[in-house]
Amino acid sequence: MTLKIDHSRINAAIAKAELTTSGEITCIIKSKALDYGETPLGWAAVAAFVVPMLLSAMGTLPHEWLAPLLTHIFGWNGIGVSGDFATWEVLIGYGFLQVIVFAVVYALIRFTGLKLILTPKATRNRKAHQKAMEQFYARGLHLTQGQTGVMIFCALEEHFVDVIADAGIYAKVDKTLWNDTVAALLRHVKNGDLTSGFEAAVEKCGEALAAHFPPDEDNPNELPDVLIEI
Repeated sequence: MTLKIDHSRINAAIAKAELTTSGEITCIIKSKALDYGETPLGWAAVAAFVVPMLLSAMGTLPHEWLAPLLTHIFGWNGIGVSGDFATWEVLIGYGFLQVIVFAVVYALIRFTGLKLILTPKATRNRKAHQKAMEQFYARGLHLTQGQTGVMIFCALEEHFVDVIADAGIYAKVDKTLWNDTVAALLRHVKNGDLTSGFEAAVEKCGEALAAHFPPDEDNPNELPDVLIEI
């Protein structure tokens, strides 16, 4: 997914929201899809198991049409006087087909957009949430003085948005606020306006933080007020 992003507008929205609270807001966007290495492996393994069986059930026996290829490559004389294949040649032909199917399906899924499409939504969401948690700790949002760090995370290719708040916030802010924040961002993303989406999400977080965590006397800015792309 390719969306235009106005960093200056989002950065300004973060800075404006933080003027009214001692909390810290960080926005992170991941434009490239996460890695799902198990997806091509799983589909390739299933295809390698199922395809030869289906061909055999349809009367297209793998060792029969692979015989010319095996003979050309290995110099085998697959058919004896009786016109039958030796058992070991049948098994090798079947296994050879499985290797071909596995390699083709794996490459097709691994190096195309099919990898993301064929990954179950639950898996995509789980991995995206794991990446969000990883970024939350990597960016130091758990180290703010009052445990008031909030991260708005968007994985574009997965169509996934997550809002993660530190312990101090979770104890006071109504949980529905995070659902509303996610909905606000997703609504704009679906319309192709990622910038307005982050602005709306930041505004909602800022209002919630201001109600429960007003600014300190000096109100230090503990984290950069910028959109981070990873």
